[in-house]
Amino acid sequence: MSKTSKKNARKMLKKESDEMEALKQELRQVKMERDILKKSLTLFGPLKPKIKR
Repeated sequence: MSKTSKKNARKMLKKESDEMEALKQELRQVKMERDILKKSLTLFGPLKPKIKR
């Protein structure tokens, strides 16, 4: 393997690693938001439409 192809391979690996870390962080954030919404539903209950009679 030449130096340039090794260099390119390292760059690609670093880029993929960075992207994977960003996706993991986004997933953690979304899970936290989901958990907060679930807890708020247990505290306040689901919204029910008012029935007019």
